[in-house]
Amino acid sequence: MSLVVVAVLTAKPGLGPAVIESFREVSPLVHQEEGCELYAAHLEQGGDTVIMVERWTTRADLDAHAAGAPLARLNELNADLLVKPYDVWFLDAVPLGHPIRGVIPALPASLSA
Repeated sequence: MSLVVVAVLTAKPGLGPAVIESFREVSPLVHQEEGCELYAAHLEQGGDTVIMVERWTTRADLDAHAAGAPLARLNELNADLLVKPYDVWFLDAVPLGHPIRGVIPALPASLSA
């Protein structure tokens, strides 16, 4: 079963778009990493909070991502943009209600490569 991760980055006032730009550079590299099923940025409307929703095939894939060059580059780009270190949560899916709407859906095999 995939591992879902949510990372919350709090930018200094007015710098949320700059944090998004750092992800614009790094995301294509992360999408090519082994086991990356989802790596999607979201910017708080009118704010400076960036939320990354990620899904990794295995914990080993996530660990490799955490130790890899793209994340090191992201940390470098964001070094002076954040109020504090980012918060990261590792989540277990709890499917409720509708079988599709109650979970973050898996990608079709044709898109996961």
